[in-house]
Amino acid sequence: MNVFYEKITPEEAQQLFHCMQQLDKETDFMLYLPEERVYQEKKLAHFIQTTQENGILLGAKVQNQIIGFISAQTSKLAKIKHTGYLVIGVRKKFQKNGIATKLFEELFTWARNRGIRRLELTVITANLPAIKLYEKLGFQKEGLKKEAIYMNNRYYDEFYMAKLFHEKR
Repeated sequence: MNVFYEKITPEEAQQLFHCMQQLDKETDFMLYLPEERVYQEKKLAHFIQTTQENGILLGAKVQNQIIGFISAQTSKLAKIKHTGYLVIGVRKKFQKNGIATKLFEELFTWARNRGIRRLELTVITANLPAIKLYEKLGFQKEGLKKEAIYMNNRYYDEFYMAKLFHEKR
């Protein structure tokens, strides 16, 4: 399987939406319920553009279709501009092929080149495969958000996790 990793452009808004919509249907671990995600091309294209200006949005593509993505949102505020907040998703049928790891590696290269010192994310504590991957990639648990997510008629906790990049001296 040939997988290409590249920045997602505003012109690919519909493709990205389709990938996100499929992820919402395939897993409980994305934030949106399938019926909550509404396609608004201009808004999504604007999100893609601003993410690329203030962070990065990378897609994993197979046969020119987006099958996964990773985004890092950064801030222009001086006190937190060294931090990126991550979201990642890979379609179920493409998982366990190293795609998420490769998306992270591309992101780490971008972060180092950009002077990002901290990458952070939250993950539902029941999402054990994701936690295992994040820890393998150097993320550490920093805290716990109690009852942060309500789904399937119950509350779930989330871990705060982060990876720090230290300057070489």
